[in-house]
Amino acid sequence: MARRRFRRSRSQPLDRLAVMIMAGLSLALGLLILSGDHATARVRDFTWQDRRVGAEDQAFLLTFSRPMDVASVEQNLALDPPLPGKVSWAGRRMAYTLTEPLPYGKSFSVSLKGARDRYATTASSSSRFEPFQSQFETRPRAFLYIGAEGDEANRLVLADLGSQERTILTPKNLSVMAFKPYPLGDKVLFSASDPSQSGSLLNQQIYTVTTGLTPRPPIDFAAPRPPLWQQLWPQKKAAPSGETTLVLDNSTYQNLKFDLSADGQTIVVQRVNQQNPADFGPWIVRQGAAPQPIETEPGGDFLIAPDSQSLLLLQGQGTAIIDLGSEKTRGSSQPLDFLPNYGRVLDLSADGSAAAMVNFNQDDPEKRFTESLFLVTNQGREEELLQVSGAIVDAQFDPTRPVLYVLASELVKAPPDPDTLQTEDAYAEQPLLLAITLDNGETSPLLRLPQQQRIHMSVAPDGRSLLVDLAGQSTPEGETGAPVIWHLPLVHPAVPLDAAASAEGVDTIPGAAVAKTESSDASAAAAASTMPTVTDPEEFPFSGFQATWLP
Repeated sequence: MARRRFRRSRSQPLDRLAVMIMAGLSLALGLLILSGDHATARVRDFTWQDRRVGAEDQAFLLTFSRPMDVASVEQNLALDPPLPGKVSWAGRRMAYTLTEPLPYGKSFSVSLKGARDRYATTASSSSRFEPFQSQFETRPRAFLYIGAEGDEANRLVLADLGSQERTILTPKNLSVMAFKPYPLGDKVLFSASDPSQSGSLLNQQIYTVTTGLTPRPPIDFAAPRPPLWQQLWPQKKAAPSGETTLVLDNSTYQNLKFDLSADGQTIVVQRVNQQNPADFGPWIVRQGAAPQPIETEPGGDFLIAPDSQSLLLLQGQGTAIIDLGSEKTRGSSQPLDFLPNYGRVLDLSADGSAAAMVNFNQDDPEKRFTESLFLVTNQGREEELLQVSGAIVDAQFDPTRPVLYVLASELVKAPPDPDTLQTEDAYAEQPLLLAITLDNGETSPLLRLPQQQRIHMSVAPDGRSLLVDLAGQSTPEGETGAPVIWHLPLVHPAVPLDAAASAEGVDTIPGAAVAKTESSDASAAAAASTMPTVTDPEEFPFSGFQATWLP
């Protein structure tokens, strides 16, 4: 009798396990039944669903539950507002690559109805596709500037053109000197000093401040997927605007110029030892690590390359390319490359394949007292784009088109001034805003600017407008007025979509253009490279300087 009770007690765990397995299978079967007909084709995943995308996002993916009839999808896919693009397939996944840059500050809807899977042989089978509807939006049309008047004076301000609102980001005790927005626009890196503490504007420290914007970038399938627990964990709310964090103090070293990498993970700062001025040079600051000096020869101006792994640093009579990716070694590291004769790097293209650099023409007697703008590529090409009798102030690549915008000046005869002892052959610098098409080197003047020393320019991330801020005009009493910020809309003529489609074999669908031949790429490039023009400048009713678009 005792042995029978023992056997019954051993069988109870097995019985419970069997009941649990049956219950689990029943639950799975019920969920399978409730989820509907699995023979019905549907869109399983959309990479831009409810996301906020930017200029660097050039394609979205649609993943289907079943192999699809390609023609039915391409004919029925609709985007509102329309976004021209081309389609490519890889199994059940469809990629839609844009052929025109995304306009900022817009909301879009994506719909697909009436598509069929690959095994539906008749039109009546199209009812077995579950209609798809989704939406996404682009980042807001917003820019940053350092205020010049009232409560905004010397403080970092965010101006949102969509909501027509301005937000002061930095505290009143900090005087902002320079800033760089982070790639997603949720934070800003800036340098500032506290006059009440240091008594000098030169004793600046490096901070970050939140903008209050929620990034919501698209899903990156190339990146490793986070753990399941992290995917199920509630999303962290966006930080409100104005949360300031100290990144680098000035207790031992004075902080000068700085730059932020394209991925937002690396900061390079030019620093000088306050006790030993001979100890100066660039330092690297990475998240979660202590600041370290870059072991290289001292230099001047610098820029971090778009790959976030190299630094272009002015050294001696040229520009050195310094590796930022390798571990620190003893002694001074050798540059990866050296570009002689270029005394300044103005900008780098988004893919890092080209740089806009300045040659001061010191070695050419015929070009003495002039400056030349060169396009230098990673293939060894060096092309002179522009030569001016004045100065090349700035140059910026259009993020979306092969166009370079240039601020330069030419020497012109100065108007007579009875209040000064001015000679008859006196000259003044006339600032000009120019556009250079990189495909053919054609230069076009866009705008003649007022004669003054301080001018700053910023190209919008969608390539549709420019910001230019100018020093205030002098009054009859000799006082300087508040700085002015201009908004310059750009017009890019393009080949009509229908004409390009008929000429290059492109099928048009509602809100899209599906490329059937590779020649359409050349047509799109030719249309995109058409010389832009500037419409009437819009002057903002507030004052500031260093106006810079958010990415």
